[in-house]
Amino acid sequence: MNWVIILVINWLFISTFPPEIMKKINQDKNKGIELIISNIKNKNGFMRIGVFNSEIGYPDKPQYSFSLAKDTIVSGKLSVYIPLEKSGLYAITVLDDENANGKMDYLFRIMPKEGFGFSNNPKISGRKAPFFEQTSFLFENGKMRISIRMVYI
Repeated sequence: MNWVIILVINWLFISTFPPEIMKKINQDKNKGIELIISNIKNKNGFMRIGVFNSEIGYPDKPQYSFSLAKDTIVSGKLSVYIPLEKSGLYAITVLDDENANGKMDYLFRIMPKEGFGFSNNPKISGRKAPFFEQTSFLFENGKMRISIRMVYI
């Protein structure tokens, strides 16, 4: 399996994780989430990943976020390690930012032009993102695996 190690020097990595969490990434790789993103349609742009530990800011202003180049995609899949310090309720969002402009692009201001995904892979109906409750999961100290399947409309 291809693991994305967050601190590899040759990766473009932009993060809003606090410095104290970034320091602990190398210290304890057994506390966090192995995020497997599948159904990625190409290697253009970046994967934008948002981590939420409450409804505040959900779905587009995450408490923690980072961007990864898509150059290690294998068969439409990418694996990422996300460090988490404490137990609690979390949700993860993913944007396939194909044109690398840092935001979701829309066709006629309605239809998403880029891929997206949510933890728990809820069924998307209408133009709104699913509620936090539909995408949230309980993380208890340790290691956990979450799979997100990208959706393209």
